[in-house]
Amino acid sequence: MLFNWFNRLGVQRKMIISNLLIIVIPFIVLFIALSLVWGVIRYTNPVEHRQWMMLAPSSIQAQVFQLGLEQINKKLSKEATTVRDVLDSSAILEAQGLDIVILKDNEIVYATPNIEPNIFLSNVRHVMKGLESNHYLNWEGNQFTYVNSYNTGLSVYGSGRIPFMTKSMGPESTDKKLVEGAFGVGILLLLAIIIGIGIYISNRLGEYILRPVTDLKQAADDLKNGIVPKNIAVRNHDELGATCEAFNNMQDALMKAHEEQSRYEVRRREMIAGICHDISTPLTSVKGYASGILEGVANTEEKQARYVQRIFDMAGRIEHLVTMLSDFSQLELKQIHYDRDTYALDDLIYGYIRERNLNDHEHIVLHEDYDAKDSLIVIDRIQFYRVLDNLVSNSIKYRYDDFIHIDITTAKIENACKLVFSDNGKGVPTEMLNRLFDIFFRTDEARTEVANGNGIGLAIVKQIVVDMNGIIYAEHNKNGRGLSIVMEFPCVKE
Repeated sequence: MLFNWFNRLGVQRKMIISNLLIIVIPFIVLFIALSLVWGVIRYTNPVEHRQWMMLAPSSIQAQVFQLGLEQINKKLSKEATTVRDVLDSSAILEAQGLDIVILKDNEIVYATPNIEPNIFLSNVRHVMKGLESNHYLNWEGNQFTYVNSYNTGLSVYGSGRIPFMTKSMGPESTDKKLVEGAFGVGILLLLAIIIGIGIYISNRLGEYILRPVTDLKQAADDLKNGIVPKNIAVRNHDELGATCEAFNNMQDALMKAHEEQSRYEVRRREMIAGICHDISTPLTSVKGYASGILEGVANTEEKQARYVQRIFDMAGRIEHLVTMLSDFSQLELKQIHYDRDTYALDDLIYGYIRERNLNDHEHIVLHEDYDAKDSLIVIDRIQFYRVLDNLVSNSIKYRYDDFIHIDITTAKIENACKLVFSDNGKGVPTEMLNRLFDIFFRTDEARTEVANGNGIGLAIVKQIVVDMNGIIYAEHNKNGRGLSIVMEFPCVKE
């Protein structure tokens, strides 16, 4: 498009160019208009455009007219004067409204176009009333008659109406006023064109500058009023366009943050409900057993001991829940210190399995596959073991029968080390995979199996992995049953 180049300019350059155009264009228009007038006069027959020659004030026209007469008189007095020399001077008189006939040895050599020379000469002689004179000038009203000749053989006859000039320099004629009025209208039209061009340039500049500002204000008002605004159209590739694009990016970020905040609020409410449920359930049990002791239901030492043990177990469960909540809160607030060091992933997993005696666990059938090729990672070993403890604990809790098959696999992928922890337990539905690491999330929507977990462990696992510059995600087990937890940590360059 015509203005694409203008769109790519900066605001400062746009304003400089626009201001220059507002200044320069009137001069260009004026130059073109004057060039047209000058071209018409210079390169066409001035006799055909006499009206353009007579727009100057009468005093100036009289001086021009007098100059033309003097030039003709001076040239006719010289014997070397040619017809061409006389024609150059007579053109001034023709432009002022006179018809001219030039004789050379009594032969007509030139006549103003569109006149009959013989009739013209007859009329001139009639005005002279038979007076034989080589020099004759008669100016009555706006009728002018002129004859001039010397013994050089050249004679100039001129006659005609001069409606735009008066001999007495008194009030100008009506014809002249009409022509000057038309010329004034032309000047006003020229000024209107110049002003119109200036207004157009100003409007274009305003459109380029004010429209993005208006769009920004509207979008900001929509955001303030809680209306989801549309992205602002980026029309210009300048500072304002960059500002609109930045606003769109900010708006998108705010919308994503709002959506994330909404999801967080949902999770927060679920978390509060989960805390209330997971604390109230053991508290209810504690209250029941304590009431049984107080009311004498536990009337034997054996029963009392069993009730006290139950109370102790429930109190321990509540304490464990509060501890996990405290740990998760500290992790989110970055209040946990990580004692990082460099470890080979294969050695780390191998050491963990032996330290926890997983090969001898009564409920675990373990399979190990090491292929990280001595790749090194930087982690906190204690916190990493805590992650693995939670995964092992979950596998045992959600097993189908007495035994759970656990596969631990390591691998080297590009610039990272990959650890896959898989089991053949109950697994998780596909739609719940992305929520598995949310605080207090459980596949047991009704929360009827409180004893099996509180939905905090995997949230802590994710936070620890992320804090150690890793990523973690869940996927279905490749054999179609169970769950795989995948962790990736950046490798250390040796």
